[in-house]
Amino acid sequence: MTGPAKSRSRASEYDVVVAGFGAAGACAAIQAADEGAGVLVIDRFSGGGATAMSGGVIYAGSGTRAQKSAGFRDGVELMHGYLRRETGGAVTPKELKHFCKTSRENIMWLEQNGLSFPDKFYKQKTTQPPAGYGLYYSGNEMQYSGKNAVARGHVPSGGGMMTGPVLYEALKKAAAERGVDVRTHCMLEMITTDGSGAATGIIAREIRNPLLKKIHGLLYWLGFAGSAGTGMIRAFEKIAGRRVTILAKGGVVIASGGFIFNGSMMKRFAPKFRGTMRLGTPGDDGAGIAAGMKAGASVDSMDSCAASRFYCPPQAFASGILVNSDGKRVCDESLYGATLSSAIAVQPGGRAYLVVDSRIMETAREQMKAEERIRDHPLREIFSGELNALIFRRAMAFVNMKLNRKMAGSIEELEKKCGMPAGGLSSTVSSYNSSSASGKDGFGKRRDFLAQISRPPFYAIDCRISNRIFPAPCITLGGLKTDRLTGAVLGRGGSPIKGLYAAGRSAAGICASSYVSGLSLADCIYSGRNAGRSAARSAGAGTGKPKKRKA
Repeated sequence: MTGPAKSRSRASEYDVVVAGFGAAGACAAIQAADEGAGVLVIDRFSGGGATAMSGGVIYAGSGTRAQKSAGFRDGVELMHGYLRRETGGAVTPKELKHFCKTSRENIMWLEQNGLSFPDKFYKQKTTQPPAGYGLYYSGNEMQYSGKNAVARGHVPSGGGMMTGPVLYEALKKAAAERGVDVRTHCMLEMITTDGSGAATGIIAREIRNPLLKKIHGLLYWLGFAGSAGTGMIRAFEKIAGRRVTILAKGGVVIASGGFIFNGSMMKRFAPKFRGTMRLGTPGDDGAGIAAGMKAGASVDSMDSCAASRFYCPPQAFASGILVNSDGKRVCDESLYGATLSSAIAVQPGGRAYLVVDSRIMETAREQMKAEERIRDHPLREIFSGELNALIFRRAMAFVNMKLNRKMAGSIEELEKKCGMPAGGLSSTVSSYNSSSASGKDGFGKRRDFLAQISRPPFYAIDCRISNRIFPAPCITLGGLKTDRLTGAVLGRGGSPIKGLYAAGRSAAGICASSYVSGLSLADCIYSGRNAGRSAARSAGAGTGKPKKRKA
């Protein structure tokens, strides 16, 4: 599709134009500037995106400083072997090995751009380690690799348990130091192309009036409320925004996030994950993906989402059994939350229950008493969002122990309360108890997570991923199909669309079919740098001297 040569306002030209100023967009801009390109970044709101709302975990290995300090001996082959199982074949061996090979370099690159990673290692199973820890097991490493498990979840220092803002601020500062132009409250509408289909720039809608920008910023928060809020945002943008054409000599990088906030796209592409807790911002409405598709791009893995069903901590809950509506066991209960959710999503009706007995429940209560307490922290940390991860997991533990469960004096009674066929759950519990006694589990659960389910009362915790009172945070993983080594967007015929690149959750990246904590941000950094480098070199940059073209 070819856009108009001129818009109602001035046209401008840069070597590289990046749509989206989260981790992926910032990394693309920084890398392009380091290649000598003049770069513009636009962002629909004020920048940061889902990155600034995240825990800031970055999945990395192949021998980082933090890994060596903790005594881990990691390498490209070891990391590749683990991720090959985790990514389920969605990534070619060449692409995945390149991701692993550049992993340690990307951590060092982030350090050069203002981040620091503590060497302190957190050993316990958790969703996010306490403040001050820089390394932990963020995926299924211990379940899959046993004694040879290697920790790869890297957490920047600063920001308490909410280090996403720290990551974003460091990247934002690095982009500014390189002279990258940033236009906020500027939303991508379409990709302009020439007669051959090559991308030549973008048409955006920009809000320039300071007062209107403030109103737009307030409407942003309404977007979290649902479709009515996002509809108000779009209507305001059409009224308040002016259309601008921005030309890109080397290329356009789409890095504007996924589509978790677009109800119609979720219904069309990922219906199994509707009703989950949307993890992101109102900017994650698929606008960049839609613009790419209109320009002839193909998409991939659009039905893939990461809905993280975390019932640990307390760790004791991993000793229970996760069963479906027929009372049949689903998987190893100690697996990572997104892996659990993928298993739950394919069960009949998407239903699942975590079954435990009073002994496991008592252990869980004791573990939560020993957990880090919110009241031990100053109010400043609570209101700043630094303790969001701690608050969320303590709240969910309370909900599951007190509200989101059915209780019965026998397994047979619990079957009836859950609407399961008679004898189904009883048989599963009996089989599990036999496995626990022998120390060998048919689902591969480690011995230290096995326990008897025998002492009444018994509990069934509702683990549907669409459960409103026990929400499963969810992000979309699919997007524009790319050559992951270069970031080039592929057309429907399989060939690259000249001048068009994608990164982060706008692209079907390394985590296109599976997810563990930190893999999305790691992919944002990896794919962002690849796309920025390619676009800059397409523009003829490569002097290594940052430059800027003024409008």
